[in-house]
Amino acid sequence: MADGGTLPLDWRHAAFEQLADESLDGIWACDGELRCLYWNAAMERLSTLPASRVLGYGIVEVLSRVGGGDEGPTLRAVLAGAPGLTSERRAADGARTFRTHYLPVRSEAGEVAGVAALVRDVSVEDRIRQDLRETDARFRNMADASPVLLWMSRTDGLCTFFNQTWLEFTGRTLEEEWGVGWAENVHFEDLEGCLEAYRAAFNERRVFEMEYRLRRQDGQYRWILDRGTPRYSPDGRFAGYIGSCVDITERRELEADLRFAIEARDDFLSVASHELGTPLTALRLHVDRLRRTLAAPDGAPSAPQSLQGRVGSIAHEVQRLSQLVDTLLDSTRLAVGAWKPAVEKVDLGALVERLVRDLGPMAEAAGCAVELVAQPGLEGRWDRGGLEQALTNVIGNAFKYGAGAPVEITVEGDGAIAKARVRDHGVGLPPEQQELIFQRFGRAPHTQGYGGLGLGLWIARQFLATMSGTIRVESRPGQGATFEIALRRGSAPDLPR
Repeated sequence: MADGGTLPLDWRHAAFEQLADESLDGIWACDGELRCLYWNAAMERLSTLPASRVLGYGIVEVLSRVGGGDEGPTLRAVLAGAPGLTSERRAADGARTFRTHYLPVRSEAGEVAGVAALVRDVSVEDRIRQDLRETDARFRNMADASPVLLWMSRTDGLCTFFNQTWLEFTGRTLEEEWGVGWAENVHFEDLEGCLEAYRAAFNERRVFEMEYRLRRQDGQYRWILDRGTPRYSPDGRFAGYIGSCVDITERRELEADLRFAIEARDDFLSVASHELGTPLTALRLHVDRLRRTLAAPDGAPSAPQSLQGRVGSIAHEVQRLSQLVDTLLDSTRLAVGAWKPAVEKVDLGALVERLVRDLGPMAEAAGCAVELVAQPGLEGRWDRGGLEQALTNVIGNAFKYGAGAPVEITVEGDGAIAKARVRDHGVGLPPEQQELIFQRFGRAPHTQGYGGLGLGLWIARQFLATMSGTIRVESRPGQGATFEIALRRGSAPDLPR
């Protein structure tokens, strides 16, 4: 070691050359006359020029053969005292990119005596940067061409991108919308809820949807459906949100019109049911009086058998019409929420036994033998009238669609749940139509010839729902159907849906 702990000069030169020759980056040096004095092995590999063809020659001419550009001005600037410069050029073949960092080489007196350079092949980095630029350009082109409004935010929640569709919608610039500027166009009644929904979803890193009114460039507020999704970097780090907005003003107006139409329909059905009920009551009274007159033993000649049959037919049709009116009335009461359950203690088995007796004429007319197995003492607190109507509709359906075959009814339960099952052996229905029959006015396509309003099962489900009950069906075409009604008897857990 020399004085002061410095390495001997020849040792330092040897160490430098060893390190330079082992370097993966190209290293070269030139003197003040720009003659090449050093050209390491990596430079030979990068340039395909051996050191023997470079050393002693003008470095500017040599570099022009490697990089295809004029490095003279940069080298002269370094020789003039520039502390260090970096340039990036493509190789002469256009396939590679080199980044070169130039440093002045000073003598012991501190004067610039030459230039040294570190050369690195950054072709891969250059391609990645170019691909990223092209990807970003494609994204922006696609985003600007999109018919929906798009936005992006950073990890701090501030928005940094709005597509051209958004800017044209609001009539504002990107600078005006930047950060939280976009909120200036949100209707004041929706702003607090909108920001709160965004903050809550942002903190939980979850997808969100919200609706709010956004001012269009013409000053009109339009209803917007905004859906935001968290985005992540390739290494899994949260990178912010990306969202899309759709103008749903027309949809909301149509929904409002539809709700109004449904309310008007329900009002009409309610009024019509009440109005029809009055003359039907009078008609039933007249039919009853006529039947008593025909059967009265007052010594008058007996009425012809045909006349008695016609009166019976009239009575049957009046009863059928009364049932339809009652069904419409139940439907409108349930739809508008005007029906309230009156809960009392009910024995489910006894109730079903009585209904089977009352519906005996219907079963006989349909040619259905009823097989009933009812567990005794199965009590619960339910609305008797609603439960009767639901069970009547289900059992009546079994007679209608399973005519000519037995109908099996089972009532059973445990400490928590009571169940009534009604099985017929009729036409059945495929799985994809099983939910349809529980909809209001819903009917399976292959049962259109059986008559009815398509309300019975819907009414049954609505009545049962008010008692925390459920109804479901298992069926296959041509193999009949099994309807199961399940009811909580007390503070039982929720029923399976």
